[in-house]
Amino acid sequence: MNKNYLGVGINKKIFILMFIVYIIIIYSILKPLENYLVFTVAYHSCLLLGIFTEVSYYGDRIYLNGINIEVIAPCTGVVFISIYLALILSLSRDIKEVLAGLPLLVVVYFGNLLRIIITGIFGKIFIKEIYWVHELAGYLITPIFLVIAAMMYLKILSKIRNK
Repeated sequence: MNKNYLGVGINKKIFILMFIVYIIIIYSILKPLENYLVFTVAYHSCLLLGIFTEVSYYGDRIYLNGINIEVIAPCTGVVFISIYLALILSLSRDIKEVLAGLPLLVVVYFGNLLRIIITGIFGKIFIKEIYWVHELAGYLITPIFLVIAAMMYLKILSKIRNK
C-alpha cells in the first residue's frame, strides 16, 4: 500500500474516500449560496473586464458592447471551490495545514473570474461563436487554475511537514 500518495504521506484509499465525502459535504453546504454569489461574481467580473473594455453590470448581468452575459449559479465556481476545499481537508493533518491552504482559494476564484472575462472579451470578437468561447473557457481555464492551486498547496504542505 502506498503510504506516500501525492508526496505528502497519506494512504491512497483513505485519501480518495475522504476526498469524495468532503466534496459531497462541502458542495451541499455551498450549493444553496450560489444564487446569492452570482451578484458578487458578476461585480468582480465587471471590475476586471473594465480594465480591457467598456462594461457595466446590473445584478447578475454584465453588459459589454452588444453582449449581455448572465452570471448564473454554475458560474460562481462553487463546484471548483468545493473540490479545492475537499482536497485541503483530505490532505491536512491539523488546522495549521488547513489554514495554510485557504489563501489559495483566491487562485481558484480568480480562475473562475478569468473564465468569465475571457468569455466576455472573446465573445465580443467571435459573437457568432460565443457559446463555444464560453464552453472552451469554462472547461479549460477554471480547471487549470484549480490544478495550479492544488500544486501550490502540495508544495506548501511538503514544506510544512519537512521542517
